[in-house]
This record gives sequence, C-alpha cells and structure tokens, in this order.
Amino acid sequence: MIKEITLSILISSLYINNIYAYNVNNECEKLLNKKDYNRAIKVAERIDNPYDANFCLGKAYYRQKNYRKAIESFNISATEASHPADQMQAILFKGISERDNHKLEISTKTFIYGFETAKLGNTKYLQYEQRFLYQIGKNTLLSKKYFEATEYFARSIRVASNDEERALSYDGLAQAYYYYNKSAKAVEYGLKASMLYQKVGMLGEYADSIIELSRYYYLDNKLKKGIDILEKLERFCIDNGGEYFLAKTLLALSSLLKKQGDEVGAADKQKKANIIINRLGITDFE
Repeated sequence: MIKEITLSILISSLYINNIYAYNVNNECEKLLNKKDYNRAIKVAERIDNPYDANFCLGKAYYRQKNYRKAIESFNISATEASHPADQMQAILFKGISERDNHKLEISTKTFIYGFETAKLGNTKYLQYEQRFLYQIGKNTLLSKKYFEATEYFARSIRVASNDEERALSYDGLAQAYYYYNKSAKAVEYGLKASMLYQKVGMLGEYADSIIELSRYYYLDNKLKKGIDILEKLERFCIDNGGEYFLAKTLLALSSLLKKQGDEVGAADKQKKANIIINRLGITDFE
C-alpha cells in the first residue's frame, strides 16, 4: 500500500520558527483545533487579513474534504501572502489538496513551482525545498514512476534539516524501492525510517513504518524477520495503549502467519483484530 502524507500530518508541525507572518492564534484556527469546521469557515470569512482568512478557510474546507474550495482558498492566500514563507505554505497545501482531489498532474506542477520558488531563497528556505521534493516524490510514486521517485526522495533527504523530515523521506524512499522490487534497499531505508520515527516520538508513523517494513522483509525472502518485528510491535502497542495500531499490527501479523503456513496463529490474530475493530468502530482499514 502506498502511504499518502496528506495535509493533516503537516498541520501540527508547521510553525516551528518565526519566519511566518500568519497569525496561528486567530479565531478560525482555534475552531479548527476544536474540529468545529463549519464555524471556522464562518469566522474565517470575517478575518480582515486576506491571507489569514483564505489560508485558514482552505484548511477548514480541506478537513471537510471539500478539496475544490480548499484549492481555491489556498490559491487566493498564495497571491495575498506578504512573506515568502507564507506563500510557499499556501502553495504546498494547494498541491496536497489537488492531489487529494485526484488532480495528480496539476498537483505535481504546483509542487515543482513551489520548489523553484523555494530555491530563489537560497539556503534560507531549504526546509521548503525538502517539503516540495518530498511531495513530488510522493506524486511520482503514485504515478508508478518508481525509479524517478527514488531520486526525488533521495534529494529530499540531502536537504532535510531535522530527523522528522529525514524519517518521512527515508520512509518514502523505502516505499519507492519496494515498488521498484529492490527489496534489500527497501529494508535498508525502512529500518532507518522506523528508527527515526521512534526517536522523534512519531509513534503512529513508527507503527505504520514497522508494518511496511514487515512487507519489505517478506519481499526480501525474510519472512521470519517480518513476523518477529510485528510481534515486537504488537507488544509495543499493548504496552503503550495503542489499540488502533494494535489492530493494524494484528492484521499484518495474521497475513504473514498465513504465508508461513500457520493457519491457527493467523486466525487467532485475525480474531483479536476484529474484536478491536468492532469495539472502536474502525472503518479506514483496507
């Protein structure tokens, strides 16, 4: 499964320095944090600053999955930005919204434009160069141009400024190699991604990366290693109270146990996963 990094994963870690003019404490943002998207939209329309109004409006529409209106709002905010960083942020979010609106080619053009804009700032906006390269890599991966995707992810690693960015890029690179049928490379970079996710405390991404890593091991004819890391993840989820990811882990474990020929073990893990899925009302598993 190709994992998509959507706007939601970016929103929580955006404003880590003071290069933005955007007011993150506006009333629209406060309502977004409360998941009150309808009121956020109404409040955004009353904000005087046109960038702030349209940027927050775009995020509210995005979270409602109204991607067309999100794209329109981010496009307006990009033209109204008074600071290059705010402009690039709007371009980035516009490209992600276009991808989620199934406009992959248009989205890629937006990311390329954003990358070229970031390059104009020399080293000052390397963080945005990494973000745009990473997103171009995701789009290229979704376009099934796997070798080309490895190049974009590798470039994004070279300009990454912190372990969180490196983890995402290593993760993308591992996926690209997996679909390119380069199993040893997929394992190598999947391991790097999972270790960095754990290091920076991105535990949901850590769990997902271990599940993906188990698939890379299977492709690399190392089924036992795949099962071993899933069993360790199962214990990690139990110890840390992560039932959602425990269910995902149990499903992945059931699949590998079945491939190993352990029908009884596979059925047991499937049964345990189903209990959690039904209790939590989980509907987003494939």
